[in-house]
Parts: sequence; C-alpha cells; structure tokens
Amino acid sequence: MLKILVIGAGSIGQRHISNLVKIIPRKSINVYDTEKSKMDFVSKKFKILSLSRLAFDSYDCLLVCTPPSTHVKLAIDGLKRGCHTFIEKPLSSNTKGVASLKKLAKKKNLLVFIGYNFRFNSGLNNIKKILHKKQLGKIISVSAEYGQYLPDWRPSHDYKKDYSASKLLGGGIIHDASHELDYLIWLFGNPKEIQSNYIKTNILKTDVEAIAEIILKFKNNILGRIHLDFIRREYKRSVEILCENGIISWSLKEGTVKIFNAKNQKWKIIQKSEPINQMYISEMSHVINCLKQNKSSKIIHLENGINSQKFSDLIMKSGKNGNRIKI
Repeated sequence: MLKILVIGAGSIGQRHISNLVKIIPRKSINVYDTEKSKMDFVSKKFKILSLSRLAFDSYDCLLVCTPPSTHVKLAIDGLKRGCHTFIEKPLSSNTKGVASLKKLAKKKNLLVFIGYNFRFNSGLNNIKKILHKKQLGKIISVSAEYGQYLPDWRPSHDYKKDYSASKLLGGGIIHDASHELDYLIWLFGNPKEIQSNYIKTNILKTDVEAIAEIILKFKNNILGRIHLDFIRREYKRSVEILCENGIISWSLKEGTVKIFNAKNQKWKIIQKSEPINQMYISEMSHVINCLKQNKSSKIIHLENGINSQKFSDLIMKSGKNGNRIKI
C-alpha cells in the first residue's frame, strides 16, 4: 500500500487530499503543516492522520503544497530519504537548488512530478487533438487569458498573508498563474521570442506584479498573447485560437470547447461542461498509477516544470528591462 505525505494544509493541499481519498485508502494519507490549527482542521475534516513534526521516513511519495519559495528544499529533503515527490506548480520562485534537485532525483532514481493540472483538462486535450489533425488549417495566433480578484482566490484567508501576494514567498501573477504559459508550451512547443510588460497595483496591498501582458512567438510564426491579472472581479480563464479556416474557443468557467467554421459561418459546441475538479482527479490518478508502476510521467515530469520555470523567469526579465528576448 502506498503511503503519501501531503505537506501543506492550504487550499491546494486540501483539494489533493479530497481527491486522494477517492483513489487510495484514507489510512495511507498523512498531512503536515507548520500551522497546527490548520493541520488539525484538515486532519479532522478528511479523517486522516497528522504529524506532530515533519518526518519523511516510511513514505513512498510527498506532495509539496507549500509556498513556492519552500518547494525545492522540501523536495530535496524528501528525495534524500528516498521519497518520490509531487511539487505543486510553480517548481520554485527562482532557480536556486533546481540543478541539485534534478541531479539528486536522477541519482536516487526517484520520480518527480510538477502539478500542471491543466494538461489533464479534457477541453485542452480536445484542442490538442484538433490542432494535431489540422482540422481548421494553418494556425495563425493564440490568445490566453486568466483573471481573478486575488481576495477571491482563497476567501477564508486574508490575501495579504498568502504567498501569492508576497515576493519573498514566491508570489506574483507571472509565476503563480504560470498555467497559461505551461499549457501553451504543451500545445505549441517552446516560444522562440518573448516580450512582456507588467505592473503592480495600488488596488491591492501586495509587493508583487498584479497585471501582466505577454507576447510570444512560437514555431511556424504562430503569434501568442497571454493576459494575467489579480484584479478582475469576475473569474475568467479562456483560450482563443485563430486558424486559417476558423476559430477554436475554450472557457474553463463554461467548461466548453467551441469551433467556428468559416465555410458555414457557424459555431459548434464540441464539448459540453465538465466539473473543474475533474482535471485534478485525473492528475492525481495519473500520479498514483506512475508510482505503482515506478514509471516516470510523460505529462508532468520534472523537466516540464524546469522548462516552464525557465520561460516564466524570461518573462520577468523581459518586463524588467523592456527588451524582446530571442531564444
């Protein structure tokens, strides 16, 4: 029986625990958090054991669900003690320790997963198939958007105390909302050029960037745009892809994929609503299957996380110096 330790009892840690208890026996899941009251609440809520102190012995896998600035150190500590490791996105807030993490995982022959759950979203997987089949001809451009008012992210907590609002803890919209960058890389490959601009805002009390506009150029001259923000008062997460013979549109909130066909000038819904949590369940099921087979993931392995981290850092660099970066 696999033994899993979830480190971090915040919202994403609770989501993963909630899904894990549907997949593996409850008694095989433990939780640890430096905030005892939060840990005790989660332990009672999900009827799982909590730890009085952090210990890695006897666990097959760690789920690191803490602020990004702590990810690499916790992962390295776990790998040293023989634990496979799942790291919630982003991999880290900077590149410090990442090379050591990679080297150690290889030396110990241990699995490392990075939590880019949108790679398991059925809508985006449908789009990937459509693009592969070239159903609408040549791809011209793609636009991805994410916006949500930061205080609404975790309504039960003071947003000013969350890592998302703290530079020290690895927050900021670019790294914290790196899903858009990651799934565009997954769909179109690594960008060849990057240019960005971002700003803070006095609407929120943070010391991190709150709005970002990112321009990307992919292979085959495909132009990309990503908009990210912490201030939109209505949640939005969407993609629109302009093709030679039509348009592909996806909305997470609606859970739909729509295609506009230039021949008949009509929209067609090819996928109806799916619960948002389904991609998280699919992600955890995938991780558990990889652990049981001792087989590296081809979807969310360490190299994916390192790659997305690299391009997030380049986006930050471009916005800081105002230069277009060619890769």
